[in-house]
Parts: sequence; C-alpha cells; structure tokens
Amino acid sequence: MTSPSELREAIVTVPVYGKRKIPATIRWCQIAWRTGLPDRSIASRFSRPTSRIRSVARQRAIRRKRGKPRRSPRTRRFSTTGGRGVPVSSPPVRLVAEKLCRSFGPRKVFGPLSFVAAPGRVLGVAGANGSGKTTLVKTLVGLIRPSSGSVWLEEAERPGARVPVREAHGWIGWCAPDLSLYGELTPAENLEFFARVAGRPIAREEAERRIAEVGLDPKRLRAIRTRFLSTGQRQRVKLAYAVLGSPAVLFLDEPGSNLDEAGHLVVAAIVAAQRARGSVVLATNDPAELALADERVTL
Repeated sequence: MTSPSELREAIVTVPVYGKRKIPATIRWCQIAWRTGLPDRSIASRFSRPTSRIRSVARQRAIRRKRGKPRRSPRTRRFSTTGGRGVPVSSPPVRLVAEKLCRSFGPRKVFGPLSFVAAPGRVLGVAGANGSGKTTLVKTLVGLIRPSSGSVWLEEAERPGARVPVREAHGWIGWCAPDLSLYGELTPAENLEFFARVAGRPIAREEAERRIAEVGLDPKRLRAIRTRFLSTGQRQRVKLAYAVLGSPAVLFLDEPGSNLDEAGHLVVAAIVAAQRARGSVVLATNDPAELALADERVTL
C-alpha cells in the first residue's frame, strides 16, 4: 500500500499526460497529508483521484525494480533554491520591466510599459475595471508570458545579473482575489503545506504567528476549515500566505477586497513591513491604498 509520503512525492512531480491535467488529485493528497488516515479510508471519499495517484506511485516502483530509466516529469520539483540557484533568503532586488506588452489575439491589453520597482519603494498600478491590472500583475509574477518585451529581477548591488521572474520563485510573494486556498484544510495547515511544498517547512507555531499578524485568532481557527471562513477572513489568510517566505518583491492585486476597516490597516502594515526588506507592486483602485505608492503606473 502506498504511504502518504509517496503520495505527496507522486503529486508534486506528477507528469502531465498530453494536454489533460490530472483533476482533484492535489486536493486529495492534501486531505491525506492533513488527516493521516489510511488509504482505504480516504479512498471511500475520493476513489478516482486515489487510483490515479496510486497508479503513478506503482509505475515508479516498477521502474525502480526493473532498472529502467525514469522519465523526467514535465512539472518541476519544488526546491529551496527556486531555480538557477536563486536563494530563498535573497538580498535586496529590484523589478525591471522593459517594453512589456500583452495581447490576447488582436486585442492589446497593455503596453509597451517600462518601469523599475526599486527596494524600499512601492509601485502602484491603477486603472479602470478591465484595463488590465490583474493581467499586468500576473505577467510580472511570471504566471502569464508577455507578448513582447521582458521582465526580470536583479540584485541592487549587481545590476547586470538578471533572473527571469519565472525562475525567481524564492524572491516573489503574490496575493490576488483568484488565489485559491484549500477549503479542506485549516488556515494554519494551508500555510504549513505551502511552506513544505516550497521546500521551507515551518512549525505550527510559526504558521499561527503568521495568522495572528493578519488580525485573525489562530486558537479559534484551529478546528475551523478554510471553506467555512468568510471572504474577508480568507483574504487575510491569502495575505499571510503572500509574505510567508519573506519575499524580496511582493505583488498585491486588490489586497483590500472584502476587507473591513481593520483589514485595510493590516494591508497598510504589510506594505510598511515589506519596504524594509524589498519592494511592493500594488494594483488597486482604492484611493487609500494608492496613497501608499511612491510611483504609479496608470493603464
């Protein structure tokens, strides 16, 4: 029978078959990791993903036994270096965009844009609804490829050393409305899992401390799954996730959405703390949040 550790390994490096991704398996593996229940008990709840994960683990075991070369998965392993030797504890870096454009077919969303987000500075991104703020942030994070132009990170002390944003995993933190948390896990378990997947495991006390920093009561939420939280509470958990790895560049897309007045103060505190360790890219239409920016890009 496959152990939970083998199941986690299988899902982190699971290959993509053609253009069809395996559905729901990550969620199943989260439940297995959280509860520690035997495979048979969890299989009664998620039988199809269970068989898919087991099949991957069995194929690996057969390859090892037969001594056949192992095919490298299409998905990258998560590592503490974040690609090309990028360290997790990074020095001050700056974000550089040069003639950046993004189009969907014949429709141009934005561009060309050129700007620099230096350490200790906050870059605001403003614009009407549908102007492309979220698309720009996703392009800067590396979730969307630009149609033309380039974006990279470079150390402030070494301007010529460029690191593409798609390979600078340990330097970037991101929070957005469409960022999904796992509803089957508690807030602390979400943070623990994301830290473990990134290769930087944290203790439960550290996860609860991060939750307290965004204005939530970790003791009260120990037995509450994330899917039962309000939208404002989930937004606070997303903010805790964004700064979990102490990123050098923090991207906040509408960070104050669904937050009350106390939540907006949490956002301001996060931006102020981020100034001390790096830069912030803040996409919003809230005048109070835009007032936190030193420079502004208007789409």
